[in-house]
Amino acid sequence: MGKLLVGIDYSPASLTALRAVLNLRRSLRQTLAVYHAYQLPTGLPFLSPHVIEKMEQEAGATAHKQLKDFLRAHVPSVELRGLRIYTQRDFPTEGLKRFLETEKYTLLALGAQGSPDEQEGALGFHSRHFIFASSIPVLIGFPEYEVRWQRMLVAYDPTYSSPKGIAFLRQLSKKVSAEVVGLPILRPSPQIDRIHARLQRLLRPPQYTRLVWEGSRLVELLLHAAHSYGADVIALHTTPSPIVEGLRVLPFNSLVGKPAWLFLPPAPSPSDPAEA
Repeated sequence: MGKLLVGIDYSPASLTALRAVLNLRRSLRQTLAVYHAYQLPTGLPFLSPHVIEKMEQEAGATAHKQLKDFLRAHVPSVELRGLRIYTQRDFPTEGLKRFLETEKYTLLALGAQGSPDEQEGALGFHSRHFIFASSIPVLIGFPEYEVRWQRMLVAYDPTYSSPKGIAFLRQLSKKVSAEVVGLPILRPSPQIDRIHARLQRLLRPPQYTRLVWEGSRLVELLLHAAHSYGADVIALHTTPSPIVEGLRVLPFNSLVGKPAWLFLPPAPSPSDPAEA
């Protein structure tokens, strides 16, 4: 199935993502790469080239040591064998995007460490960027949860095309022997509208609300379904926009200790240079 990649920013959420991929690696027996992007302090143009070069060398060595220490503290020694460790001076999103192009990866795992004060909500800019832009499945983990890959809840929209995502799920479920719980997603249609109209006429309530597959209601529904069936991963074969919007609206604390989200990439458009 190729190589696995996890981005580390030392947050509790990135630790969740790391442990999730470690558990997956045990079953797949695939190479796991750990990536961390770091930056130098601002104001370096006012220093001499010699001083800047020395600071760059020291910063690189420090970043690499910090990542190694982090892994030693949270990964069993036997799991450290064969682990590929990469540190790179770059902005997190741009650096990780370029790094993904260096080799063929089949899964990217990231942590979502949000805050009520952040405009981007629980997901944050980096996670949201790769959910929409990545050509491979993206696993998003929240703090205080362990993904054991024992049972997956698959939200399936038949109008969404993700050949690469379906192939990944098929191989994944076999390799890890995971149970799969399927939940069809029904988009608004004339038939659905007629059903709603009929139910509203039968009940004649003072108020009637149509449950739609979007926003925070969709996220809460999927979380309830995952909890009911004991699923530790919610795989999304559907357009990510409603899920992302729902995750941004819900309070971050309501997602802590909850299952991870596996976003499956859409099929490339005919105009995609890679496909051409």
